[in-house]
Amino acid sequence: MKLWKRLNEREFRVVFSDAKKYFGKYVVLFVSDGVSHKVGFVASRKVGNAVKRNRAKRLMREAFLRVQSEVPQNKSYILVAKKSITTVKMWDVYEDLKKMLSKEGEEK
Repeated sequence: MKLWKRLNEREFRVVFSDAKKYFGKYVVLFVSDGVSHKVGFVASRKVGNAVKRNRAKRLMREAFLRVQSEVPQNKSYILVAKKSITTVKMWDVYEDLKKMLSKEGEEK
């Protein structure tokens, strides 16, 4: 399985500008056709201090790694942490992400 590459700054702008948004309890998912087979993780200062932001990004990365085999590779994804992510375990984020990806798959 090919690993997902990280989005650079220019690609972040492209994905944010034409992405479809899906809102979950802990994560906001942006899906775009603008760039293919890339992923980005964002945790703003609204989430908390540096320790909480880094934990949020680790949770999102791990959850994405577990669902990557079910994700179409011709799209790019940005996962943005919500403040509520600081109090949950990785499995909660995983379930939230799976639910959003199933919504995205249904809208095709």
